[in-house]
Amino acid sequence: MVDRHGVHVVTPAALNPDASAALLETLARHRPPVRKALREIARHPRAGAPALLVCLTDRRARPLAAAHPALPPHVVTKLLSDPDESVAEAAAANPALPLTVMLALIP
Repeated sequence: MVDRHGVHVVTPAALNPDASAALLETLARHRPPVRKALREIARHPRAGAPALLVCLTDRRARPLAAAHPALPPHVVTKLLSDPDESVAEAAAANPALPLTVMLALIP
């Protein structure tokens, strides 16, 4: 669909609840980037780490991607010190955050 109809269907394709992780990664890497699609991909339960890493490059998708449980634990840990407070808070609430790091956050 995207090859045939172009940028206009990237976001609707990302909204499809049956979209695979591979499709979401392809959509995330679309050139030119589709910012709204990146936000939808970051919210998608099937998004994998490669797509989420692309989503981290977008200011508005970044907090959504930081909260996604498929994000690798070492990336979530790095995001705890993000200058954007909403990103750091999302990372702190991410279930992928290693337990040892979670315990260190508790005063």
